[in-house]
Amino acid sequence: MLHLFLLGGMAFAWDSEFAGTEKSGAPETEVDTELSVELGGMWTVGNTDSRTLSGKYDGAHRVGKNKFSARGGTLMGSTRVDSNSDGRLDSAERLVGRVETANRQEAWLRYDRYQGKRDSFYGLAGGFRDPYAGYNSRLNAQVGYSYQIVAPEEDEKTSLVGEFGFDAARENVVDASVPPDMILAARALLSLQIDIEETISVSEELESLVNVEAPEDSRVNSETALTAKISDILALKLSYRLQLDTQPVEGFARIDQTGLVTVVTSIF
Repeated sequence: MLHLFLLGGMAFAWDSEFAGTEKSGAPETEVDTELSVELGGMWTVGNTDSRTLSGKYDGAHRVGKNKFSARGGTLMGSTRVDSNSDGRLDSAERLVGRVETANRQEAWLRYDRYQGKRDSFYGLAGGFRDPYAGYNSRLNAQVGYSYQIVAPEEDEKTSLVGEFGFDAARENVVDASVPPDMILAARALLSLQIDIEETISVSEELESLVNVEAPEDSRVNSETALTAKISDILALKLSYRLQLDTQPVEGFARIDQTGLVTVVTSIF
């Protein structure tokens, strides 16, 4: 499945970071809470009739050396189909009803135990459901190590985080005749953020998962974002997400792509 769509939305946010370590100079006794919620959607009514809704959340709570994080989201889409391919929706086609075009849900929980100002050991559990990518469910758990390679005290405009670890996933595909499969993979991640100037920043998160039993079976997840601050409480965010699976579920495409335009409102 290959799809690219553009969504407009509103988010209510603290700065949200799922990958990464302690903020610069934070004392061990500091209590810190972050949360972001994003909503986006697109619809057309008239000669064409389609709807898409996207929602995301990303939050974390830290006390001293312990940090608990959660992130997740949903994507839903539907349309009325021009079944006779005459280039228009007639009354009979409108009466047939809507056809689902997207249905994805995902959620993860994570715990970090900090060893210093820059590094932590982490554990993660969660998964997603996306029948249009071939999965009734894909549940996974991770353990690993996270290190802040470039910290704000070294470069006020740059933050770079690296992670490596181990991932175990149980895949349940939409084809009922295929039994569930367990995938063991090595994981590596780089997360970069650069403040081009006071009001503009760019970020890139790149994750690699390589099957330790069959290295030709690998995944690459990438998310690139540009954020422009409009005012003290508003920002415009453009993001592009790419998911590559070198051995997808049989009959499904190797690449999924998602484009987003989001207006971010900072509560704190």
